[in-house]
Amino acid sequence: MRGKLTGQRRLPVSVGVTVLTAAALLGPATGASAGPAAHRGMLPPGNPAWSMKPGTSLLSSCSAGDNSSTCNQLAVSAIGQARLTLEKMGGLSFSLPAYQRLTPVQQLFVVVNLERTERGLAPATVLSKSLSKIAQAGAQAGRDPEMGSVPRRLPGGGRTAYAGSTWSGGWINALGADYAWMYDDGPGGSNLACRTASSRLCWGHRDILLTSFGYASCHGQGELAVGTGHAGQAAGYAESDTVLMTGVCGPAPADAVFTWTKAEKLLGIR
Repeated sequence: MRGKLTGQRRLPVSVGVTVLTAAALLGPATGASAGPAAHRGMLPPGNPAWSMKPGTSLLSSCSAGDNSSTCNQLAVSAIGQARLTLEKMGGLSFSLPAYQRLTPVQQLFVVVNLERTERGLAPATVLSKSLSKIAQAGAQAGRDPEMGSVPRRLPGGGRTAYAGSTWSGGWINALGADYAWMYDDGPGGSNLACRTASSRLCWGHRDILLTSFGYASCHGQGELAVGTGHAGQAAGYAESDTVLMTGVCGPAPADAVFTWTKAEKLLGIR
């Protein structure tokens, strides 16, 4: 997963996905409407036709690691423009001042869930301490979290049925990383594994963040849990961010350090 990007920003040239049960990717997510007409935006296997660079001065005005309100607002605006252009959907809806008070790992958890819920998908219910330990090791090393480190059983007894990981280097902050994964991951974008429109790994990061894992994937209770990692310096980059998406058959991990329910209240998310 190596390869330089222009502007000292980088996405890995491949994405990490582990499917531990044959049913792991089947069925709609818990709480999501079954009919595709209920979804806003695009869901895998559908993806935008092309990548789009940020339509604001985010990359020219903000350096890697800048988590200021100004740079976060530029990122939110860029995401809104990309959503409108590529998917004909509205921008992110949350309290930016409240978001500013979160830690970077909490911010990553929030933006991933905003991308999911605003498309009609169920959120990851918890930010797991054990999964975040794995994600943090990846962020500090400047690479994807190690799939082999994801346990088959998580705290609370749930069984890991699916895991997918993403990493970005140099993309300003959590919202910048989200922009790269969601809107600059296809043809003409920063994903060096996507050299042509037919490349297998085009939009691979986006597909992981928008996984449809849910209740039907486990033939019983199914939950999405997340681990996130952030490092200020890693592999020569001043911003290194990781997300480890994990589908769990059974209860959500019991080692939650942050929850979507709490995030909704803090950020005024409806």
